[in-house]
Amino acid sequence: MFSKLIGLFACASSDQLHSLLRHVYTATGTATAVLTVVGMSQGDATTIGNAVHQIGDGIASIVAGIGALVPVVSGVYAMVSASRASRLKALNADPQIEKIKTVPGTEAAKEAAAIPGAKVT
Repeated sequence: MFSKLIGLFACASSDQLHSLLRHVYTATGTATAVLTVVGMSQGDATTIGNAVHQIGDGIASIVAGIGALVPVVSGVYAMVSASRASRLKALNADPQIEKIKTVPGTEAAKEAAAIPGAKVT
């Protein structure tokens, strides 16, 4: 569940994040107002409000950091998947690609052995 929540925040735009934080701030303000009426001091209410704003700013910073890391991680993944070894593995696993078998000792086997580089077998 936590990974889905992180994924949701990573895909959120700044407007969506600010919308979420506005709702949290409104709910906190309402709860603090009720507690102030019940008997909490104004100083404690201000402290709670400031703490919630700091938490909201921290969440916004975390989401911005995750958003900045997504292109880097995607680039590393693309680099690994574009490597020759990865492409050869993908070619070897593809059932639609016809595998050419050579008989050892024939002219075709000698030509295949003379070609430099990795071979899909």
